Formats: sequence, structure tokens, C-alpha cells
Amino acid sequence: MAVSWGAVVRPKAGQTVSGDTYVVASFEPAGLLVCVIDGLGGGAEAAHAALAAAEVVRARPGDDQAMLLQRAHGALHGTRGAVMSLLTFNLQLRSVSYMGVGNIGAHVYSALPIKPISKNGIIGYKLPSLLKLSYSYNFGDTFVLYSDGVSSRLNLDTTIDTTLPPQRLAERILHLHGKDNDDATVVAVRITE
Repeated sequence: MAVSWGAVVRPKAGQTVSGDTYVVASFEPAGLLVCVIDGLGGGAEAAHAALAAAEVVRARPGDDQAMLLQRAHGALHGTRGAVMSLLTFNLQLRSVSYMGVGNIGAHVYSALPIKPISKNGIIGYKLPSLLKLSYSYNFGDTFVLYSDGVSSRLNLDTTIDTTLPPQRLAERILHLHGKDNDDATVVAVRITE
């Protein structure tokens, strides 16, 4: 099982701290969790919320996605709150599940119809009924999670070279579709065997 990934985080123009963060964590026996978190607003308070949610996810990446989101929801009470999405891969079964709350984008470069969608809500403020979506994938498929500092026009862009290594792909997506007026994060993951 070979996984390659890349990530880029950029604060809003004029800021030094991003309210976005991400987690990429493996777990036994053959799992991989990918998470993007966007603290509401910007600056230090948004970063505080995002990092608190990331801490919950990093502590037990192999736990059920709904449990992770519920734990993060509890940890973020009293903060600005955040939106977040989770991709959990079972690399032995070649399956992936997705669960998201709020406007984290997900785009998959695949011949298969993999279309992750999130439920409206805010972690730490209003947790919706959670929806778990499960898919199989092909080797070579590339999964991209991105915060709302990246334009959703990415989903319509057919000019991006999707064969780029994931780190270069994440940087290219941010360069082409990142918004200067918001924190922006892109994580790209490719499973190659």
C-alpha cells in the first residue's frame, strides 16, 4: 500500500496566523485519516478552534468518524467553532468514507463517481445529523480536501495536471484557485497501490 500526499496552508493576506489546519494520520491495521479544519473567522481565535479540533482527531484517528466529530464538537464549545471534513481510508479493502460538517470542499480525480458532500453546521455550535458516505476507489485516484479559501471553481477546472505529485498538485490548486481574502488550505492524497 503506497500513499503519497501533500498539503499547503496559507493565511489570509495581511495575516501571519491561519485559522485553517489539517491532519494526515495513519492507524492500524491499514487506515489513513485525512482531515481539513477551518476555524470560523480568521487569526488567533480561529486558529485556537481549529487546533483544538485537530488535537481531538490526532489523539484517536482510527475512531468512528461520527465519534470524532462529536468529540470535536464538545471540545470546541466556547470557541468560535469550526467546519471540518474527514476522509478515512481502509487501504486493505480499498475503500474510503467521508463525513463533513460545513463548507470544506472535496474533489476527487477518479473514473469512479466519488462525490463527497458535507452537511450544513458548525462544530462547537450546531452539529447536524451526520451523513457518512462510503466509496471504493481505484489505485491512482487523487483525493483533494480544501477550505473555503479555495474557490469551488476548482471542481470545474479541467486544465490542472492531475498527474503532478500531490505536494505540487496542492500548491498548484492553491496558486490557481486560492482567495487572498481568506485563509486557504489544500490537502491532496493519492493511493498508488
